[in-house]
Amino acid sequence: MTSSADVVTGRVQAYLLLPLVQRCKELATLIDELSTTELQHIFPVLIDSLFGISDNIGWGLHTISLKKYPQEYEVLCNFLSPQGPIFSLCYKLLPDCYLKYNFPVSYLPSKIRHMLEEGIIPPFYSDKLRDDHGSRFSTVLVANPFEYYIFHFAYHLTNPWLQIQQQDNVWVNWETVYVELANCYLFHFLPRDNSAVLPIIGPYVKKTPPRKLMQSTDTKRLQTSRLLRTTILSPHSTSPNSTVPQQQCLPQVWRSETIVQVFLDFWLEYTEEEQFSSNRTPQATGSLPRRHSIHSGEHIRLVRTFIKTLHEFANSAIGDKSAMNELKRVILPSVQGKIYTFLRKAIHHWPLDSSFRLILEAWLSFIQPWRYIQGIGYTKKFEDEERGKIHDPNKWISFIANNLLAYTAIFQQLLPRFMRTDLIAPKNAHMLFRVTKVFSQPNLAKILLEVENCIDDMASMRNRSTNQWTGTVRQQILELEGQSYQYIPMFSPATISQVICFLSTIKQAHLTSTSLVEALEKRRTGRRFLISIWEFFNGDDTSSDDISLEERKRVPIFLANAQQQLIEIFQVGQVNVEEIPQSTLVADHEYHESILSTSFCHQSQMDSSLDSSRPGVFVPIQEGRQNCRYIEYMGDPELQPVRSYESAFLVRFFYQLCNHFNTKYQHELVGAYTREDFLGRITRQILKPPTTVVQLPKRTSNGFSSGYEKRLPPHISLRPAANYNFMSGLILGMFIFWLIGYGTTAFIGMLFFAWLCYVLIKAICEPWSNSSNVTSAKRISQMSTIQ
Repeated sequence: MTSSADVVTGRVQAYLLLPLVQRCKELATLIDELSTTELQHIFPVLIDSLFGISDNIGWGLHTISLKKYPQEYEVLCNFLSPQGPIFSLCYKLLPDCYLKYNFPVSYLPSKIRHMLEEGIIPPFYSDKLRDDHGSRFSTVLVANPFEYYIFHFAYHLTNPWLQIQQQDNVWVNWETVYVELANCYLFHFLPRDNSAVLPIIGPYVKKTPPRKLMQSTDTKRLQTSRLLRTTILSPHSTSPNSTVPQQQCLPQVWRSETIVQVFLDFWLEYTEEEQFSSNRTPQATGSLPRRHSIHSGEHIRLVRTFIKTLHEFANSAIGDKSAMNELKRVILPSVQGKIYTFLRKAIHHWPLDSSFRLILEAWLSFIQPWRYIQGIGYTKKFEDEERGKIHDPNKWISFIANNLLAYTAIFQQLLPRFMRTDLIAPKNAHMLFRVTKVFSQPNLAKILLEVENCIDDMASMRNRSTNQWTGTVRQQILELEGQSYQYIPMFSPATISQVICFLSTIKQAHLTSTSLVEALEKRRTGRRFLISIWEFFNGDDTSSDDISLEERKRVPIFLANAQQQLIEIFQVGQVNVEEIPQSTLVADHEYHESILSTSFCHQSQMDSSLDSSRPGVFVPIQEGRQNCRYIEYMGDPELQPVRSYESAFLVRFFYQLCNHFNTKYQHELVGAYTREDFLGRITRQILKPPTTVVQLPKRTSNGFSSGYEKRLPPHISLRPAANYNFMSGLILGMFIFWLIGYGTTAFIGMLFFAWLCYVLIKAICEPWSNSSNVTSAKRISQMSTIQ
């Protein structure tokens, strides 16, 4: 006999086959109608379908965006919102403390798995591991419905199967449902207005007894994997700073703790290619593919949002004794080490391209907590500038001291990278300007120098005010970098010498970028009138593949400001401006000519677009110095691919029309073209001349056919009329005639008369021209039978 659970499961399976909008509507109604007993059976089926655990596809959270699928985007965001049907389902199931769902350990981040294999159990997972008596390793975590959903949501971003399927659009397709939901979850569960997390739920009791942590000599790995070391999250103890029983405090914070801990573990793991691979077991790894070491643009943007949210959450503490404010107080000290490690490794492995700005912006957000304070009443004009300043150094010196490596070590890590980077590229110049602008703000360099002095025992003895940070800085270096790490102060002579060398590189890039802008401006002013019209209808001039002249003009400004800001930063460290070598600095003419050569290819493409007798394309080649070469199209000019400046529909329509007349009146057209009288001269000005084309070998069932040459007779061609420039000029002319009181018919008549006069003048002047059309026409007088 069929049970009610089977009937409900069948209904859910049927709903999952519906279109997305209808699917969400039906499931929302079903969640409201069913009892808790029935819902607990459909919950794992729904999660499996939603995130694609089995088929690795899911509901398309990474592909549905507001621009492409607005209806699906809105429906999904409402269905999965923190107060939507899916969370309503979680909260309905939550009161049953014995109801647990299995989350595979193989889905956990590799570092967590490796720790579990070594017997080191992070506190957050201590009450979630299920002992497998048949194996020495635990294969699943037991999680309540809320945790089960959050685990799967966080894993959905790092799922290696999805990384394989989305490798083509991970950089451009990031305004997705997943990003919007992640922002909503962070905003909702980490409130920045001191409000409670809604809905307010009753006391939640964990029935799984906590496991005893195994002792290990690797204390660094154990400590850095813990989120909250305070006792407020323990259900069996009372906070020393609060008189409220912890059984009542847990409902306020355990959801927030879960969000932070799970997102931290899954999103801020940076596993290098071969890391942990030798010690993994088949039970832990399963058949999952290896994750790529470079994260997607969507991932890095979410990491930055996560960091900004943590700052706003921590900065919103009001100092009372509630559990939520205790969480705000300890949140950053608990996670900052893992954030630093992730950023440092990502910066080290990131390729030398413009996408580096994503991880750079995440780092800049982490080291500027003063930008994320709610309720400061700045005017709109000065808001961004004021938010970037340290107004109270005493308030932020503790954060800077506890994260000194995030400032100094990563800054020194970036110096060699920027020295290898093409600073003349606008995006790279802007990235350098952003870094120097942050470090040159008032008070930051002084604070860094003051904290760095704590590392030197003698300096600490001379300056008693810095003694309080000595242990903090040393412990930070030991935990994050190990005993073998040799710290090099940011304001040491070695670093300052490197900065001076870098200033020379910036100066040379500034000279080259200035010279390049002047050359591009000079060439632009001397350009032919027709090319200027082409730019008017097709956009501004480009000096390379995708860089406009206006962007090029900003590069010298960025570099000049970056150079000045670097000097201001290290004046604290006694940088002598006169030490910067100036005599050997000249513009890089080879780079200069390379950019101009590339730009010439683009200009030549514009020139050739006005000359349909030379169908082809300019392509850049690398032969010592970058140059370009014209590759000519050897087939029928009427059948060449549609260009970007042509209307595909009109090209095909005009070809079919002309092909009909050329085929039907072929003999008449050839006869008129070969006449030696005045009528023949006029015909030769109208028709396209005979052309020899090359038919290349083609693959057939018997191998390759042989290539041959083919003669095309004189023919009618209307393809130039499909050019966007021609159509734009036609519309502009009609508009001008309309303004002066004439209609479209008058404009077309005037245009036809002008064209007729042009043809007659060319026909009259033909005997005195250098054209050999008549001679060529005689040689093709017998071409009436051409195919």
